[in-house]
This record gives sequence, structure tokens and C-alpha cells, in this order.
Amino acid sequence: MAFKIAASMGFKKALETAHAVLLEPIMTVEVEAPADNIGGVIGDLNARRGRILHVEAKDHTELITALVPMAELLTYATALNSFTAGRGSYAMEFARYDEVPRELVIRIVESHKVETHAAAH
Repeated sequence: MAFKIAASMGFKKALETAHAVLLEPIMTVEVEAPADNIGGVIGDLNARRGRILHVEAKDHTELITALVPMAELLTYATALNSFTAGRGSYAMEFARYDEVPRELVIRIVESHKVETHAAAH
């Protein structure tokens, strides 16, 4: 038991001094939407911490390419259907890992502490 406690304490100390960062998967997203809905779609992608890379006009639709964190895309299908009245579509694929913004890391860590404390009691 003493070895388990010592290992746990050592691991915690190592994480504190290592300046570890939290990473999240970033997805390349291609959204095709009617031209008259493009403002709402771009605004929504920006609100989801997305970074617009390219917008291309195609007939009466526009193709938007953006980099968006995976966590922000979990409910994207519903939002896109809402913005485009079901006329928009999207595809995504993994691009890379990026560091989670500091203010979001703080919320994630605090949430984890609350969950861990609640589970212990």
C-alpha cells in the first residue's frame, strides 16, 4: 500500500512540475450550404472556436473549409440543419491536435475535481 501511495504522490508531483498541456483533436470541416445562409453558418463556426480557412462559391451554394475542435462539433448536425432548413451538409476529418485554451482548461479541471469529489463521497 505504501508503494501505491508513494507512486501516486510522485505522479502528481511530476505532473505539476512538467507543465503538462491538455490537447484536443482539431477537425478539418467542409460545409456546403446555400449562399443565403452563409452568414449564419460562418458565425456558428466562429462561435464554436472554428477558424475559417476558405470560402468558395459554387452555383447557388458555398463551400466553407474550416478547422474546428472536435468537442464543438458533437451537436453540429442539428445546428446546421436549423441554419439551413435542412439544405446544408458537412464532412469532417481529423487534422491535428492543438492545445486547449487556458480558460477552457481551468473549467475542465474544476469540473473534473467536482466529479471526483462527488464520486468519492
